[in-house]
Amino acid sequence: MKIVYILLFSLLTMFSQKNDENKIEVKIKEGSHLFIKGTSNVNKFTCNYLKPIEPQIFTLSYQDHKNGWLLDDANLSLESASFDCGGRRINDDFEELIQTSQFPAIRIEVFEIMPEKSNLRAKIAVSIAGVTKSLPVPVTLEKGKDVTYTSVLKLNIEDFNLDTPTKMMGLIKVNEEISIYVNLRLELSVKS
Repeated sequence: MKIVYILLFSLLTMFSQKNDENKIEVKIKEGSHLFIKGTSNVNKFTCNYLKPIEPQIFTLSYQDHKNGWLLDDANLSLESASFDCGGRRINDDFEELIQTSQFPAIRIEVFEIMPEKSNLRAKIAVSIAGVTKSLPVPVTLEKGKDVTYTSVLKLNIEDFNLDTPTKMMGLIKVNEEISIYVNLRLELSVKS
């Protein structure tokens, strides 16, 4: 519990170092990764994102809000066709599911970060296959040399108007619940 208060204090200190425009430069460092986990009625699968998460460096604007912050320009973009699920067939099925030919990117935008009990809660919007959903998500921050942002987004693919894939005339069916695991190593600096 003590470490959480130290992290919150560090984050508060970073955000409270006021500059004229309330901006922070964020660098996504090597070692950051993202993957999707799901299940079917017969198996589990993991789809790893193979490319560096974009943008590598960006500037976000923030405003103090209650005990947390409202954020602008905190966006991540993932190439839909850059996931490896472990084999050509399952990769093709995954790309068909998220309609990569029509929608080449998955987008995640963070709008708000608020302290909650012993962690943080972010309000985000996820866009998959042209459908955007807003949801709260728990966030863990660890401070070392860099700040590590860890979160698990639990989604129902049917909320994005995606049909759960079936194979072998319906004998194998992918479950509609998936989890997106985000682990970002961040370097934060006040923009002057």
